Amino acid sequence: MPLVLGHEYEWPLWTWLSLGGSVPVLGAFGVHESRLARRGGAPLIAPGVLRHPGMGVAVLRIALATGVNAGFLFVLTLHLQGGLGHSALRAGLTFAPAAVTFGIVGLTWRRRPAWAAPLLVPGGFLLAAVAALAVGGVLADGTGGGRALLPALGAMGVGLSLAFSPVLTGALATVRPEDAADAGGLLATVTQLGQLVGVAAFGALFLGRAAGGGPGPSADALWATALALAAASGAGAVVGRVRRAR
Repeated sequence: MPLVLGHEYEWPLWTWLSLGGSVPVLGAFGVHESRLARRGGAPLIAPGVLRHPGMGVAVLRIALATGVNAGFLFVLTLHLQGGLGHSALRAGLTFAPAAVTFGIVGLTWRRRPAWAAPLLVPGGFLLAAVAALAVGGVLADGTGGGRALLPALGAMGVGLSLAFSPVLTGALATVRPEDAADAGGLLATVTQLGQLVGVAAFGALFLGRAAGGGPGPSADALWATALALAAASGAGAVVGRVRRAR
């Protein structure tokens, strides 16, 4: 709510208090769920599933991948239609390279050589970071980007598919059969939350910098958002390696 409404209401005090208060509320929710599970109840999120090896990293990576994906689609749509004045049809067709490559990679990533398996997800996140910067750079002059936009969008589709598909498949493939329903529900919830937070957070960043409208301010806002998208993608590339190092 504070992320969605903050920009519209010029970030009043209650938005910041809500954001800060969400941290202890989340902690209290975790404590409650753990106690409920120990008493033999039915927690909304089973703590045992979160403690499964690799599940914590998978949750973080899925949240980042879906957040970057949804935020990227949202802000680029705002720029194409609001900043450049493209029609809804033209803006939708602009995303075709990303959609096609995302689908192709999602269907074929299992055919990779065995030695490449550990590199798929971090490599996907890094490619998505580079692609976000490329899209922001191509559109930074306030034009439609021309043909140079197509490979950048295609690379974004490849990167996000590699960042998401292997993580989801691997997380569900390794849980115990009796935990499969809880794990599936958890990852589906994280996917939806990641999309929501991505639209709200990156959308707020874009709208806050695109004041005044027009191609120039919109392009500047898109570049600033591209930097944030690249940072979030970079975090997805290193999160698993940091956990393994610990």
